[in-house]
Amino acid sequence: MLPQAGAGLTMRILVCNEHYAHTGGAEVYVLDVMARLEARGHEVGVLHDAPAAPELEGRRPAFRVPGSMGFLHDPSPAAAEAARRAAAAFAPDAIYLVQAMNPAVNLALAGAAPCVQYAMGLRLTCPTGRRLPRTWEGVCTKPFDAHCLWKAHTQLCMPRRPDTALKVWNDVRRNLKAARLAQRILAPSRYTRDLLVRGGTAPELVEVLYLYTDLTPAMERARPAAERRILALGRMEAEKGFQHLFEALPLLDEPVVLELVGDGPFRKELEAMARQAPPRHRAVITPWAPRERLTGVFSRARVVAIPSTWPEPFGIVGIEAMAHGLPAVGFEVGGIADWLSGGKTGALVPRKDIPALARALGAYLGDPDLALRHGAAGREEVRRRFLPGHHLDRLEAVLAEAAGARRPR
Repeated sequence: MLPQAGAGLTMRILVCNEHYAHTGGAEVYVLDVMARLEARGHEVGVLHDAPAAPELEGRRPAFRVPGSMGFLHDPSPAAAEAARRAAAAFAPDAIYLVQAMNPAVNLALAGAAPCVQYAMGLRLTCPTGRRLPRTWEGVCTKPFDAHCLWKAHTQLCMPRRPDTALKVWNDVRRNLKAARLAQRILAPSRYTRDLLVRGGTAPELVEVLYLYTDLTPAMERARPAAERRILALGRMEAEKGFQHLFEALPLLDEPVVLELVGDGPFRKELEAMARQAPPRHRAVITPWAPRERLTGVFSRARVVAIPSTWPEPFGIVGIEAMAHGLPAVGFEVGGIADWLSGGKTGALVPRKDIPALARALGAYLGDPDLALRHGAAGREEVRRRFLPGHHLDRLEAVLAEAAGARRPR
């Protein structure tokens, strides 16, 4: 019988992700979780598709297989064979698939060692990974199935050419089939888990494993600022909803500062909106801040807004705000409600309800004591549910269970 995780068991774990660099949220998670697994005594290797960041070269065993991980890559027997050889060279006890979306490769890896899949995004539930139809306002609530092919024509959420739509749909179907060969599929929220189960994945195969944030002494000391400042952070694209904060500004009577932190394709549009903000308010747009400077960014704010209109699988910036003792205001979409408790740690408002958004923000801007109470409650929620140890303890146990499923007893 294998010892339980944390009781002296060490594993060789091969982590698979398209990128091996600091390129996005999934990559920040992958690099952090690998370091934490190594700190617990495990040997970690990485299988990746895109070139590695130079500063990561030689850090740990790394195997690059071009064309092996991206969602849009065609299933390649050559890439699958190269991935199989890489797995054989590392000889893992378990394989951890994160952003790994090539069904041929995933099938090959499933035959090489027990796999655990983390469904961080929505690619296993939607051909676009967004669940946002183009012909009507709202979020798609249907599970992934054959009706998605029809919606390519009726809702323009996939390419309309039948051959292209069929290819994209088949990519999701094959990826889902490969994912179901894993010993466990982990989901970052109940929302993502429910979509997978409604799409036909066995309920006992899918488990919710929340993302996490640190809680440093500096974060423990942080409090909502005296200044009436709204903070929003993230990639600047339309689905992140920053434009709705500008729509809410005219409904706020007292002067406020709106600070947006990030970069992305929608930045110029947001800068134009900032120039048109009501004169009593001030809008500031700054580039993305390195992680070590985020505490200083959060310390300037009274309240943090998460105005995403697409169904965020989790929304990690929310728990980072809570760790800094700040209340959060967000639209009730996707996995936001898994960590944001309306009336306790912040406010949940209906999607794109701008008057409700303005009222919720105004409540914290006008009442420092309310912001302090809800911010403190949010920090306690982080301490109770969203620390690195919560995530790593369970991930370690799941990987150990997977490794034990094929190990001789």
